[in-house]
Amino acid sequence: MDLKAEILRLGLLRFGRFRLSSGELSPVYVDLRPAASHPDFFDSLVERLSALVFLGGHDAVCGVAVSGLPLATGVALRLRIPLLYIRGRRKDHGTMSTLEGGLQKGWDVAVIDDVSTTGSSILRAVRALRSSGADVRAAYVVVDREQGARERLTEFGVDLRPLTTLLGVVERGVELGLVDGATAEEVRRHLTATRVGGRG
Repeated sequence: MDLKAEILRLGLLRFGRFRLSSGELSPVYVDLRPAASHPDFFDSLVERLSALVFLGGHDAVCGVAVSGLPLATGVALRLRIPLLYIRGRRKDHGTMSTLEGGLQKGWDVAVIDDVSTTGSSILRAVRALRSSGADVRAAYVVVDREQGARERLTEFGVDLRPLTTLLGVVERGVELGLVDGATAEEVRRHLTATRVGGRG
């Protein structure tokens, strides 16, 4: 499967004016939440992420709610390893916990999310896991926007391992005639102005 082409074909990359969770305004938005409604595509994402997680030798996976949780669930089931997840916000009842699941201290836990931008959501998961006794050294995403997540996570000893990058998807769209040149150039200018690190 051509991952970049499928993201475009399924309409998971949208152009316009969007406010990201980081607060940044962007001319492009990656929305992978509908991915689970396309079983073949979703299965391919899970297969690719599972291969990377398997190579990492992790004891468990932790999904970042909401979008990372279906992906992490698929990976956990495929690899037969425990699943944990981070709530979008702390519970105000019961255990009042942010982290859910039967974590054992010392486990090497892989964090899984759909898209990385600045790395804030992943870092929140890393902190919650580490404060509960886990070892976290890698995070996996489908698309990295290359806007600081890799560099920020590296500072905390976490290696970001994406399946692809936003610019890579846009440039594949140009090759296939699915993204026009003017739109692609606007995205390139935006990413150049806001990105950190190299291309992928």
